[in-house]
Amino acid sequence: MPFEPRIVAFLCTWCSYTGADTAGIARQKSPANLRAIRVPCSGRVSPELVMRAFDQGADGVLVLGCHIGECHYDTGNHRTAKRIPLLRELMGFVGLEPGRLQLDWVSASEGERFSRIANEFVENVRALGPVQWRVSRERQVDISRQLQSIRAATPYQLNDCTSRTDAIRQKARELLSSGQVECVIGYEVGPRGKTRPAFIYEAENVDRLVWNPDCVYNLTTYLDVKLRPPKIKELKPVGIVVKPCDSRALNVQLAEKQFDREMVHIIGVTCEGVRNFKGNLRGRCEQCEHANPVVYDTLIGKPVEHHPVPENPALAEIAKLSPPERMEYWLSQFDRCIRCYACRQGCPVCTCPTCLYERDDSLWVGMGVRMNEKRAFHLGRAYHIAGRCVGCNECERVCPMDIPISLLNMKLAQEMKLNFNHVAGIEQVLSPIVTVLAGEYKEG
Repeated sequence: MPFEPRIVAFLCTWCSYTGADTAGIARQKSPANLRAIRVPCSGRVSPELVMRAFDQGADGVLVLGCHIGECHYDTGNHRTAKRIPLLRELMGFVGLEPGRLQLDWVSASEGERFSRIANEFVENVRALGPVQWRVSRERQVDISRQLQSIRAATPYQLNDCTSRTDAIRQKARELLSSGQVECVIGYEVGPRGKTRPAFIYEAENVDRLVWNPDCVYNLTTYLDVKLRPPKIKELKPVGIVVKPCDSRALNVQLAEKQFDREMVHIIGVTCEGVRNFKGNLRGRCEQCEHANPVVYDTLIGKPVEHHPVPENPALAEIAKLSPPERMEYWLSQFDRCIRCYACRQGCPVCTCPTCLYERDDSLWVGMGVRMNEKRAFHLGRAYHIAGRCVGCNECERVCPMDIPISLLNMKLAQEMKLNFNHVAGIEQVLSPIVTVLAGEYKEG
C-alpha cells in the first residue's frame, strides 16, 4: 500500500478556511488526508501547536492565513510571516525536513488556490515519506565527540585584572557612600577559592569585589529579583558590574521595560574573554564580536578594538549532516536532559513570571521526561528567546548534562541577523518577532 501522509492544516477562519469552503463549492479537488483545524487567526498558530502536531503523528503541517495587508486583525499575519519561517529553520536544524512545514496565504475567494497549495503540499510530503520526528533509541547515536573535536582549545591570556579590580572597588565605594545605590552586584572570591556573585550593601565591604578570568556569571539575571516592585519597602537603584555580553542583556531587559533605566547604575568592564574550568578561553568568547559594553554609566578598562570572528565550526558541521543524522544527534542530546530547568533559571531573558511549560492552562501541563516532552521544551525555549538571546551561554554553562543548548540559540541568532539584520541587545529595541513587518516579507 502506498504511503499516505497525515497532514494537519491550520486555517484562518476569515480567509483560508472560507477559501477551503469555496474550493468545495466549486468542486475543486482537495486531498482527503488533510485535517483542517480552524483558528481565529494564523497569528494564533504558536510553535508549540506545530510541534504538538508532529509529536502526535502528523507527517506535515500546513499553515494558511490571510494575504499580507488583508488580515481581519490588521497585523496578525505579520507575526505568522516572521515566526513560521524561523521555526522551520530551527526544526530543520534538528533534523526535521523543512518541506514538512509550509506557510502560505489564501483569501476567501481563492478556492482554486487553496486546492492547488493543499495538493502540492501533500505530494511533497508524500515524496519525503513517513516523518522521522521520533527516532528509536536503537538509532540514536552520539556524535558530540566528533563535534567537540572540531574546536581547538584556545589558551586564555590573562587580562589587566588588578587595575580593573581597583577601579570597580573605587566606583562601588563611591556609589554606596553617596547613597546613589542600595546595593552593588559584582564578583567575589569565595572561601573555596572560586569566583561567585557578590551583593555589597556597605561601603566598607567593597574590598570583597574582584575582577578576574573566572567572572563568568551573567549578573543581570539577578535584576529581575532586585528590581521587582516590592510590597513593603521603597524600591531603590542598584549598581551592577557587567561584561559586554551582559550589557547586551541589559538592553534587552530595558527594551522590554522590565525596569526603568534610572534604577540601575551600570559599571561596564571591557573584556577579552573569560576562561573555562580547563583554563582555556570559553567557547562563547571565541565567537564573541563585542569586547566593549554597549551600555554603561561607568566604563572600566580601555576600549578594545573590534575583531570579526569566524562562524562556530560546530554549526557548519551539523549543517553538513543529513536530516536523519541531525535528528539522531539532537535526540541523543535531548535524551540526557533531566528537566532541572537550570538553563531557564540561569538565562537573563527567561523572565516570564510563569513558564509556558508549567502553566495550568497550557497544552504542556504535566510535561515529564519523555523524549518528545524534552524536545518540545528545548526547542520551544530556544524559539521564545529568538531575537533576545545575547549569546552569554549561561544556559549551557549551568547545564549539568552538558547539552549543547547554545548551538540552537546560535542558529536562531544567525537567522535573525540574516532575515531582520537584528543582533540582540546591541540597541535597546524589541525582538523583530514581536513587531509588524517592515519590508522583510515579499509575498509571492
